Amino acid sequence: MNISEDELEQRLRALFADERLDLPPPPDAGTTIVAGARRRRRRRQGVLAVTGVAAAVVAVSGGLTVLRLHSEDGTAVMSADGSSISVKPPENLTAGRQPDPSVPPPTSTQDIQVSVPHTSPTSKASRPPSAQSPSKLPPVLSGPLLGADGFGTIKLGMSETQIAAQGVTLSDAQAGGSCTVYTAQGSGVPAAATVVVSKALGLTVVTPAQAAHTAEGIGVGSTKDQVLAAYPAAKAETGGVVAPATSAADYHFRLGDSGVVQTSLASVNQDCAG
Repeated sequence: MNISEDELEQRLRALFADERLDLPPPPDAGTTIVAGARRRRRRRQGVLAVTGVAAAVVAVSGGLTVLRLHSEDGTAVMSADGSSISVKPPENLTAGRQPDPSVPPPTSTQDIQVSVPHTSPTSKASRPPSAQSPSKLPPVLSGPLLGADGFGTIKLGMSETQIAAQGVTLSDAQAGGSCTVYTAQGSGVPAAATVVVSKALGLTVVTPAQAAHTAEGIGVGSTKDQVLAAYPAAKAETGGVVAPATSAADYHFRLGDSGVVQTSLASVNQDCAG
């Protein structure tokens, strides 16, 4: 039987419009779909959590860094801290024999394995306390000041008469040749001192009897390094260090186990024994 296209189309439309062909959803379809979506979401979150834990375990287990250089002509293994190195020579290289030319040349690094050692982000490497440099040590300012040209009001080059005029008494004279050693005391000096007076050149040496310091902060207890830092032109001498105070005078620092134990001021040009 032949039917036209229009009639065929009408019959198909009628067939598709028949309600008997509908498939109605069950009453609880919406609730079932939502519950299924929630289960899928919880399953996905559980998988992500397990993956994160596994990654953390892998990171923690990499405690040592190993660098392995592996190629056809040999293997070199070096630990991360450089404490050990092992080298495996190529198998085709023996004593007195050149490498087999038939073997192809080694390629670039074929196998590099690196694992970073695990360190706590809050840990800090401890550093040994560094010794304080001489320039950072506190200056010595205890005791009277021994100036670069004298002690108190008495100055290098003064005669015995000029020293006495400063309110200083010279006692315990010990004459020797052209010079005399005295003990100087009085209002003109901050403390008692041993002085040497030359008949021709006057006062040539002053040595305070108690701990004194210089204007540069060097005194009893100062180390040799401190002296050299304060006086770059200082030089070693028997039992201590001599440092220029002025162009006409030097400081003489006598050193002991604890550092400077005595400080003297002496004229550069003199005819008395230092």
